[in-house]
Amino acid sequence: MGEETLFESTAERTRGEIAAYLRALAAEFDSDGPVTFRDGEYALAATPPERATFDVEVERESENGESELQVELEIEWDESQESSAERIDEPSEPDVGIQFAPDSEERPEPSQGRFEVYRDRAGEWRWRLVHRNGNIIADGGEGYSSKHNAIKGLRSVQHNAPGAGIEDVE
Repeated sequence: MGEETLFESTAERTRGEIAAYLRALAAEFDSDGPVTFRDGEYALAATPPERATFDVEVERESENGESELQVELEIEWDESQESSAERIDEPSEPDVGIQFAPDSEERPEPSQGRFEVYRDRAGEWRWRLVHRNGNIIADGGEGYSSKHNAIKGLRSVQHNAPGAGIEDVE
C-alpha cells in the first residue's frame, strides 16, 4: 500500500493564526462544495463525503530529557464516486480555498471579529462580520442559493478588502 502526499504546509504560526485557519477549514467542511487548500503556487480541492472518520490525538514525544507535544487532527474517508481530490494548478479565482497568510515580519493583529454564515428566513444563505462584542459590522447584502456560494462571497471580501480606500459619497 503506497502513500502519496497531495498537499502539505508547515510553518510556525501564532495561536490566533492557527485558530483562524481552523475556522476557515471548518467553514469549508460545512459548505456543500469541495474543501480547497492553497499554498500560493497551486490549490488542491478535496470533496469529502457526508460522513468521515475524525481522529484527534495528543502525543508527547520525549528524547534526551526534552519533550514535545503534538496535536494531530486527522479526517479520513474511502475514495469513491462521491469523494475526490484534485490538484488545481491555476485556480480560476484567486480567493478560492483556505491558506495561511504568507510568511512576513509584519503580521496583522488577530481579528476582533468573526464571519458567520447562516440561512435566512427565506432559506437563502448569507454572511455577516460580527465584532467580538456581538455587533454586526458588515454583511453580504444579498442572499445566496448555497452555503458554498455565500462562503465564496465572504472570501472575496477577505481577499479584496485589505488596503481598500474610503470614498466620501454625498
